[in-house]
Amino acid sequence: MIMAVIAVSLAGPAMARAGDIGFTYIEGGIVGGFVNDIETSGAVKGSPPPDLESDADGGGFIGGAWQFGEQVHLFGEYASLGQELEIRSGTSTVAGEYDVERWRIGVGYQYPVSETLVYYGRLSLDQLGLKDARAAGFNLDLDADDSGIGGEIGAIWAATQTLHLQVHARYTSIGGIASSGSDPFESDVLIGVNGRWNFLPSIALVAGYEYGKITTLNLGVRLSF
Repeated sequence: MIMAVIAVSLAGPAMARAGDIGFTYIEGGIVGGFVNDIETSGAVKGSPPPDLESDADGGGFIGGAWQFGEQVHLFGEYASLGQELEIRSGTSTVAGEYDVERWRIGVGYQYPVSETLVYYGRLSLDQLGLKDARAAGFNLDLDADDSGIGGEIGAIWAATQTLHLQVHARYTSIGGIASSGSDPFESDVLIGVNGRWNFLPSIALVAGYEYGKITTLNLGVRLSF
C-alpha cells in the first residue's frame, strides 16, 4: 500500500483535473465474504458436537458519509451476509448456514495533496456479530457479538475524470474469530482496494476487495452529493 501511495503521489500532478473528491455520499449493493478459522475456534457449539466446515456466501451492504466543513466527515457502514456450513456426522454430511453482521460508525479527516489525490484517516466504533446457526438434525449454538474501536488510513486517487481508485489499511479490535480465550473475537489489520467509475456525474459503479480474517468482495452503486 505504501508503494501505491508513493506512486499516485508522483503521478497525481501529471493527471488531468478530476474535480473534487467528495465525502458526502450514499452507497449500497451486494457483498460476498468468507470467515476464516471458525472451524478450529470452537465458536459453533452443538448437540451432538459438530465437525464442521465453513464456506463463503453473500448478502448486502449499505453505507454513507457526510462531509461538514472542508476536511471532516462522518461515516457509517453496515453489511449482512450469510455463510454456508457443512456438518459431518459419521458418514453423512448435513448442509447448514449462519449469519454475519458488521457495522461501524465514526469520524474521518481528509487532506487534499493535489487536485487528484487525497489522504484520509478515520476513527470508528466497530460491531461484529455471528448468529442464527442452523442445520437439520443439529441443535447449534452460535451467538457471538462484540464491539470495539477501529482506525483506518488510506488514499484516494482521481485517475481520470470518471475513475477513482482507493487503497486503505485498517485496524479493528474485533476483526475475526478468536483462537483462544474468553472473548469471541480478536483484533485484525485489513488491507483493501476499491474502484469507482462515474458513469453519470453523481452516480458511480463501485467495487471493492478487503483482505483479512473476514475477507469481503463487494459490488454496488454510489450516489454522491
